[in-house]
Amino acid sequence: MIFSSMPPTLGSIKEGKLHALGMATLKRSRALPELPTIDEAGLPGFEAEQRYGLLAPAGTPAPVIARLNASLREALASPEVVARIASDGAEPAPTSPQEYAQDIDRDEMKWAPVVLEAGQPQ
Repeated sequence: MIFSSMPPTLGSIKEGKLHALGMATLKRSRALPELPTIDEAGLPGFEAEQRYGLLAPAGTPAPVIARLNASLREALASPEVVARIASDGAEPAPTSPQEYAQDIDRDEMKWAPVVLEAGQPQ
């Protein structure tokens, strides 16, 4: 049993070589709409969603961050980019720099106790 991102497993799932038990996101995937979420399968609130984003060094001027974010949003609105991401079983979900920072903070708060309990160094 593994938790995996979609790109390396989607083809094998669709071919029946792997049996997916559930999505670790809070909503079903468009690539596998018949696959329930782990939340739906009986573990309420479970979420371990993989996110991608861009980071810049601390102190990067706000206008530079805004321009990078605008360019990223433009790319993620491109039909070609959307189609390529969808072929990997993912969906673009652009946010603001502030929203992405909040996502990172939430994940740190959620997973820090798990890392500590597992005895991993900080």
